[in-house]
Amino acid sequence: MISTFVLDSQVDFVSFDGGVLARGQLAKPSQSALRELSDIEEKVLSGKKARITRGAGLSCAASNFGDGITTVDNSRFTEILEFDSESGLLEVQAGSTLAHIHNYLSEIGRYLVVQPDYPAITLGGCIAVDVHGKNQLKDGNFRHQVHSLKLFHPSRGIVSASRAINNDIFELTCGGYGLTGHIISAKLQTKALPSPLMALYRVPVDDILTMPELLVTAAEECDYAVSWHDFSARGAAFGRGFLLIGKFVSAQYDLRKASKSALPLYWPLDSHSRKGVDLALYSLPFNRLVNVLYGGCNRFNTEPALSAVKDCLFSDRKKRELYYKMFGRAGFHESELIVPAEQFSLFIKSIENWLDKNELAVTLASAKAFRGSQSLLRFEGEGVCFTLNFPRCAAGNSFMQYLDALILELGLTPYIVRDSRLPLSVVTHAYPHYDDFKGRLRQYDRERLYRSQLSNRLGL
Repeated sequence: MISTFVLDSQVDFVSFDGGVLARGQLAKPSQSALRELSDIEEKVLSGKKARITRGAGLSCAASNFGDGITTVDNSRFTEILEFDSESGLLEVQAGSTLAHIHNYLSEIGRYLVVQPDYPAITLGGCIAVDVHGKNQLKDGNFRHQVHSLKLFHPSRGIVSASRAINNDIFELTCGGYGLTGHIISAKLQTKALPSPLMALYRVPVDDILTMPELLVTAAEECDYAVSWHDFSARGAAFGRGFLLIGKFVSAQYDLRKASKSALPLYWPLDSHSRKGVDLALYSLPFNRLVNVLYGGCNRFNTEPALSAVKDCLFSDRKKRELYYKMFGRAGFHESELIVPAEQFSLFIKSIENWLDKNELAVTLASAKAFRGSQSLLRFEGEGVCFTLNFPRCAAGNSFMQYLDALILELGLTPYIVRDSRLPLSVVTHAYPHYDDFKGRLRQYDRERLYRSQLSNRLGL
């Protein structure tokens, strides 16, 4: 059979947050065959041109495209290759989304412990940015459930890597932002699903400064713990919110049947469809109203609710699409930071002080407990992982610069993949192993064949 692929020589790429625009090539294999990659290498890249792999295209930090760079689409590589019932290892092609994996595993009573909450994200993307789930403190990052992987690099061929074999390549690839090559497949450690149901508990939080201790306690005792906070309130009410706790439960309910229903494999939200209307709909008065309604409904609804596991692990699709589209064409900023517990009070008070003096609608303020040691360019460490969303506007740009200063002053760690304009100076300060990562990457890929707008911005 003759292999074919689609090539668009001039494609306008945009990061999911709307902050980065670039023009490059898009090569899309028509089938999940390795010969497609070989043809692209031979007929398009000629072994020397810069290239990068793209999964779902949901990166905020332009890690899957760049000016003059060929993006190789991975969406055809979605096959479930093998499942070992004795070890629980599942081998999957890297273009498979979390929805593909969830649907397969739910039928055999298993699941992935660590996964982000959007089913359209691909396995390759999860590995490349070493994502985390809803209980990082207990479960770690995504790489902790990656047993091994297969990687294609034009100067090395197909390379197998794990903690036991080619460990240096394995470590460089997990959290390597796609810069070590084209991830073909991976073996994942799955676990038996304790129950198809989870009980959700909402605990009101009046004082946000108590969150570090509350989050750690909840994360250690439960299956996931995430907090939500109102940053549009002022005075004593600033940061009030609730802690959402999830626990697996055993119960005989009709929800068991609902939990078996498959997730859709097509999720229309991407960097282009996200643009929504021309004008951003978020404003501080609107945001205050939404937060009062949303926060009130959750803060005063303390009765536990039973829900199918898939509905707890993954956000409601329609609500998520609406949320992001309301930012309009200008887009949004996202900042995700690990805040050491001892700096949490100063971090919150500094943000409150800035927002008291500036009008900006913070549309999301959420926290999780984190644990681990930072290495290479992986987002990991001890403290509270705090996520902020707000519109891309003059005030939003100023706030991002203010957060840069807080990172340097308080020793915070920013998640590189969430911020499309994060300066190199901030990254090198926050990631003490930056030079180690860069040196190892350049030794591995001496010709720097894999590049992106992100790697160019960070001098990798």
